Amino acid sequence: MLAGRDLTEELGISTPTMARLIGRLGASVERIGAARNVRYALRRPVRNLGSQWPIYRIGDGGRPRVWGELRAFHGGFRFVPTSTAPAWMGRDYPGGLFSGLPFFLQEVRPQGYLGRAIARDVASRLGAPADLRLWSDDDVLTYLLTDGGDLPGDLVVGDRALEHAIRAGEDFQTTGIADANRATVYPGRADAAQRGELVGSSAGGEQPKFLATVLRPSGGVQSVLVKFSAAQPSPVSQRWADLLLCEHLAAEIMRSRQIQSVQTEVMDSGGRRFLEVERFDRIGNLGRRGLLSLGTVEDAFLSRPSSDWAVAAGMLQEEGWISAEGARLLRWTWCFGDLIANSDMHRANASFWFGDDRPYQLTPFYDMLPMLYAPGAQGELAERPFAPRPPFAAVADVWNDAAAAGLAFWARVASDERVSDSFRAIATRNREGVQRLVERFV
Repeated sequence: MLAGRDLTEELGISTPTMARLIGRLGASVERIGAARNVRYALRRPVRNLGSQWPIYRIGDGGRPRVWGELRAFHGGFRFVPTSTAPAWMGRDYPGGLFSGLPFFLQEVRPQGYLGRAIARDVASRLGAPADLRLWSDDDVLTYLLTDGGDLPGDLVVGDRALEHAIRAGEDFQTTGIADANRATVYPGRADAAQRGELVGSSAGGEQPKFLATVLRPSGGVQSVLVKFSAAQPSPVSQRWADLLLCEHLAAEIMRSRQIQSVQTEVMDSGGRRFLEVERFDRIGNLGRRGLLSLGTVEDAFLSRPSSDWAVAAGMLQEEGWISAEGARLLRWTWCFGDLIANSDMHRANASFWFGDDRPYQLTPFYDMLPMLYAPGAQGELAERPFAPRPPFAAVADVWNDAAAAGLAFWARVASDERVSDSFRAIATRNREGVQRLVERFV
């Protein structure tokens, strides 16, 4: 894409010649902006899929609406809203121009454990590399257009993917798992996931998992993400079983402190421990809600990334992307995670509801567990020191309450008979460590 005032100089041709060239190219050239801010962009096809596509949003009740249109150009992409421009366009992305895929589509690209399974399944058919890390923007867009009917959040790109989304929502009675049958079905699903089969859709993260639709006894339908431990007894599988239970207990503790967290359920079957996590981006069998991860929001709207959630909270509040209450909740959860040994609070492990207005509101929190004690890449169970941070100034307003929640968490873990003896001992020591911090600073 080139600015209008520089275009003739860049190409080395006169203004009249430039006008005739644009006239011949016709619809292939798009004029963006006006006067000295005008730009000209030359459309390009993406493989055999065209050069422009509708972007749909599927609402709470399952009804799709056209949110805007994505257009591919030489040098980038453009998002054109159907009606009122979203709040983020005016200040941050005037004209809807992006050098790569827009941030809200980068958000839903395949990633993590299930993303790698997706790449293995579709790479040869799409003409994309089998290694997900090598996918270009065109590879991602091709996947979204052809196989993107069940992406995280509420976005669907193109008519083909929308048709898949609608059909999948209507087939839940045949594809769903009866609530009473989960204990017998989940072990087989876990086996398939570990064999590398594509079970579910493109959720992120690295822990073994699969997606499922559960038919509740009440007649409701619930989309879930299911994490699991290995079936073969070993110190590693026992540690993951402990950590999955810890994730469940942490969510309960957070909700008891009026902090929104995912709804979870633990079950043991087939030699495995399963943690069923309700998906908050799905409503019944048809409805969806949009979301953006903390990392995507930072990359899209801040001049630099933060060093941690507490810093991110201040930066996003200052720029008007989250409210003071949202910033407080993000700081509280970061402190709580630190006090329960969550060493994996990366930028994809907190999210916001994605709408056209701001400030953004936080979704329920998720993936909150003592990842400090996760087995290493080679299966080692190295003892790592637990050293939670003291209440420095940026989190002084939330640390005391988060510490009380941290004490409650370690007490629950230490007293739960489903936890192994070795990890209950860890929990007892860690509770004592948090208690010493409280006695010193509170």
